[in-house]
Amino acid sequence: MRVEKAGASGGTAVARKLESLKREQGRRRVTAKEPTVREIREEAVSLGMVTDVVHQIGAGKEASVFLAEWRGHPLILKVYRLWRTSQARHRRGTFAPAIMETLAAKEYDVLLAGFRAGLRVPTPVSRMGTFLTMRLIGDGHVPAPRLTRVHLDEPARVLDEVLEDYTRLYTDAHYVHGDLSAYNILWWRGHPWLIDMPQAYYVGPWSDMHRARRTMVRDLTALLAYFEHYGVGFDVDSVVESMLESYVPDNLRGQLAGPE
Repeated sequence: MRVEKAGASGGTAVARKLESLKREQGRRRVTAKEPTVREIREEAVSLGMVTDVVHQIGAGKEASVFLAEWRGHPLILKVYRLWRTSQARHRRGTFAPAIMETLAAKEYDVLLAGFRAGLRVPTPVSRMGTFLTMRLIGDGHVPAPRLTRVHLDEPARVLDEVLEDYTRLYTDAHYVHGDLSAYNILWWRGHPWLIDMPQAYYVGPWSDMHRARRTMVRDLTALLAYFEHYGVGFDVDSVVESMLESYVPDNLRGQLAGPE
């Protein structure tokens, strides 16, 4: 299967749709019709990313998620929406399909970096345009439940595992999740798996360390809110400072000492 990081080639239906929307933008307000599962299937198959799309299994803030197959093997197909998205609503003057393609590319990159760092994340398979495929976390064709849908017998151990992977995502892959919560953690075979990372923030030589710290605090506060009902928790500020002691780009080490 070909993995293509750039946009789909000009002859595909996705590219034609993007070009059509681009021509319309600036002349009038465009309302894109939500595609059917059949249309999604035809598009994904024509791109060579899947051999079938079985059915839709969910929808997040920016993307719709489908159970798909590649020659009988289950996959997750994530389609960033051109037709309904908070990003498109709030970023005036920006070409919405380009935003969606950027988010798809971002999630592919973060998943790949996390996979290479040995984290429990879905293995990315391919990305073309606003379409992204990844390994299905689950048994057979049944997706694993989100952490919000299960009861944990060992919450302290699970919390430790989440914090370990969250920390390694930052220290080894150099990303901050950006949307961490129990809703974006799957529970499979006794372990938590991090998912949904298009909002991740990359921490490199040109990053804003104040933004990185704020994102960490927001992520970990949301995680703490879930585990508190089990009677286990942690000090958010201590975890954040430990992470920042482990990794900050050399040229940004003095940034956190200054005002935001």
